[in-house]
Amino acid sequence: MAAEYCDVLTFVQSLAPTWRKTQHVMLAHLISALQERPSLCPTDIARGLPAGPRASPRSPLHGRLKRLERFLSNPRLDEAAIFVRWLHLACRFGADLPRSADPLPLLPLLLDTTYFEPFAALIVSVPCGSRGLPIAFTTYHRQTLEACFPPRASWPSYDTAICSPAPRKGQRGRPASSVVRSWLSQNLIEAQLLDYVWSFITPTLRGVVVADRGFARASLFRRLGDLGRDFDIRFDADTWLHLPDGTAGPAEEIAPVRPGQRCWLPEAAYGKEERVPVAVLAVWDPGQKEPWYLATSLQDPDPTETLYRWRMRIESGNRDEKSGVILRERGDRHRLSSVLHLHRLLLANLSTHWLAALTGLQACHDLPASQPVSPGAASLECALPNTTAAELLAQGPAEPPPVIPHRGPTPRLPAWMRPFAVRGHLSYVRLGMEILRANDFAFLLRRTVRWVAIYLWTWCPLWRPRQIRYRLEHWWPLPT
Repeated sequence: MAAEYCDVLTFVQSLAPTWRKTQHVMLAHLISALQERPSLCPTDIARGLPAGPRASPRSPLHGRLKRLERFLSNPRLDEAAIFVRWLHLACRFGADLPRSADPLPLLPLLLDTTYFEPFAALIVSVPCGSRGLPIAFTTYHRQTLEACFPPRASWPSYDTAICSPAPRKGQRGRPASSVVRSWLSQNLIEAQLLDYVWSFITPTLRGVVVADRGFARASLFRRLGDLGRDFDIRFDADTWLHLPDGTAGPAEEIAPVRPGQRCWLPEAAYGKEERVPVAVLAVWDPGQKEPWYLATSLQDPDPTETLYRWRMRIESGNRDEKSGVILRERGDRHRLSSVLHLHRLLLANLSTHWLAALTGLQACHDLPASQPVSPGAASLECALPNTTAAELLAQGPAEPPPVIPHRGPTPRLPAWMRPFAVRGHLSYVRLGMEILRANDFAFLLRRTVRWVAIYLWTWCPLWRPRQIRYRLEHWWPLPT
């Protein structure tokens, strides 16, 4: 059984308050369809959509496919509004972010690519517990290099309004939707996405790009340094380094390490000819086949090592989004020919990821380990209508649980998790998906979407009084 449509619609309205009503409805139907039919194939998703009022009984699928294609090709979807609120939610659950000598907290921006042949998705995530939750992404064709980005004029900015107010009747707002455009190289696509993300990062956070060896290149390091942006990126051991004393050679010779050792070079030059100034950290953990060589702009080796260790969490998040949790089939079985259609389907996929993550964290807060599931569920459900907004805001989703190491003893499984877990502990994302598909936990989703609505209320545009009255009446009504 999928989640209730009214709850999913409230979640969508909170994420994208500037969208039109028809866009809210279609995205909510799309998220519900992904829960019922976890696939990126348009035909499978269309079968999960409700039939329209004018659907023909002879060909009911044809009308649903047309509605789906119109939404996937809609040129007026303000995706930036969702990205800004994803970042706001990610900062709420990033209490364990590392600190440096700078008073500003570090914000790890985990950058990685996942493939949906012949397309690819470039995703930026923020580590939250054992998973990386997405805050922005783009899709591109691997051969033609057609990528989806909104025009720069519509990018959000931290020093302006959170998002443009809702347009008046009869007036067209600025298009903030992704447009397909050809690029000369994949490097330019990656640089454009980083510029896009930095456009809505507040100056109270110090963003740090964390990526694997596939993104290590001197041109990116130099560009990030010229723009004053921090990075922590791994590179190959045979990459040429230069030291201030004139020593030069491969990294494995300049900074030799053995298992269990660490070497810190605060001043080095990356590249045999480019010579980009960076700091280098070499780490070799016992049991690993090879050491890590990290190029960074940070001046402290401890957060440098911690941030790259957290990079693995985006791998777990990509697995949740592509196979096993959100999608039960491999993401390559999509049968799509338009990169924009895949971009919009991934927008619904990542929104489902956020809904499952928040529901799982709400379950970790509301379902105590010492009580059985049914009595606790009944008491919480009865108390929900009398809960004030301030109380509900204080009783929101819990902080992400600590990461369970692969080696060593595992903690005892809580009693309330046993009906969902078969082979041990579940991640909070998988736990949230199991709760969304269960029949007896609708109250958890209702509490989650109400908390999201209250938490993101301050990030709504400057509505007029009549718009506020309408949304208070129809968007966030008290559950009955």
